[in-house]
Amino acid sequence: MQILRHYLNPKHIEISVQQIAQLLGINPQRILNWQLWHNVLWVHIQGKGGYFVSYRRLKQWLLACKALIYYCPNQICLQRLWKCIEQESQRYTPEAFAYLTAMVRKREKAFSGC
Repeated sequence: MQILRHYLNPKHIEISVQQIAQLLGINPQRILNWQLWHNVLWVHIQGKGGYFVSYRRLKQWLLACKALIYYCPNQICLQRLWKCIEQESQRYTPEAFAYLTAMVRKREKAFSGC
């Protein structure tokens, strides 16, 4: 089974310090350093130390998934992509997973209308 990172590379997603700070609910000035690691975003927070953030918590990741869903050329590609997303479902918030589910269902309807 392929994982979703086969389709999405976090290094191709634009992430800013302000977006990370907003996600973590901290002042951006407290972020001393951050790095894109293979499976997580590593953030060094002043007074707290190193902190790991799942890419799946980032709005940009969801938008990238939405784009992948939208540009699937056929139903088979969409089903493969959806299996990858489902395989990682526990990494998403319930709201984010519901959002992706709605996007896939919408795309499936578009294919069935062809």
